[in-house]
Amino acid sequence: MLVEFEQSSGIGILHLRRPESANALNSELLRQIYKLQVSLRRDRRVRVVITVGEGKGFCAGSDLRELAKLSPLRAEKSQLLEAKVCREFLRLPQPTIAGVHGYALGGGLCLAVHHDFQVVAADARLGLPEVKLGWNPTFGIQRLCQLVGLGVANRWLMLGTEIPASEAASQGCITEVVAAGEDVLAACRRLAERLLEIPATGLAAIKQSLWVAQGAQLLRADKRDARLYRQCLASSDAQASTRRYEKAVSKTPE
Repeated sequence: MLVEFEQSSGIGILHLRRPESANALNSELLRQIYKLQVSLRRDRRVRVVITVGEGKGFCAGSDLRELAKLSPLRAEKSQLLEAKVCREFLRLPQPTIAGVHGYALGGGLCLAVHHDFQVVAADARLGLPEVKLGWNPTFGIQRLCQLVGLGVANRWLMLGTEIPASEAASQGCITEVVAAGEDVLAACRRLAERLLEIPATGLAAIKQSLWVAQGAQLLRADKRDARLYRQCLASSDAQASTRRYEKAVSKTPE
């Protein structure tokens, strides 16, 4: 299993378990997350959901090894699946917390910001490097604009440089920065305990209202941004990037 879920005393912890691939989001991992999300919609025993990554980081983004083998059309469909999974974290009735250590790059950062809260190590590597590879971060653009505004989002997206955790926090992109070396999961649990003190009905009602306010905008953008992604993959710059990964795939064992 690429996903492991444990629960105790109202807190559920979703573990991403692809450490050999930096917890990159491939189609099977995404399908397993979505299956779990469907079950969580009905599970009132779980009051708060925490997502963490196994190994050296949270999530390195879309699986470029898998992408290198896909046609632009199939790659577009894969982005729609990523978008579906990320949006679902906002739609769940339970508050969701992303615990980020190591790195959250590209789709990994997009995954984190689709949680209600983000608890991030001070030395974590954050960023959206897709533009340097020749394509757009698809479903991440609209969510980032909602959180930090157009100006900051424009700078982060178009430069593609790493974002210090302190800057991301000051701009409203993440909730809490914990000291380097501190146990991020322990900090997530402390936040979850605070949320457990609040009636679940009120939290679920707030999440439903927030989704009504923001969800339609996100969903409208998904097909358009995925279509633009497919067009980008047909460009010479993106093709050069994917050829580099095709070579890496051919030389590196699964």
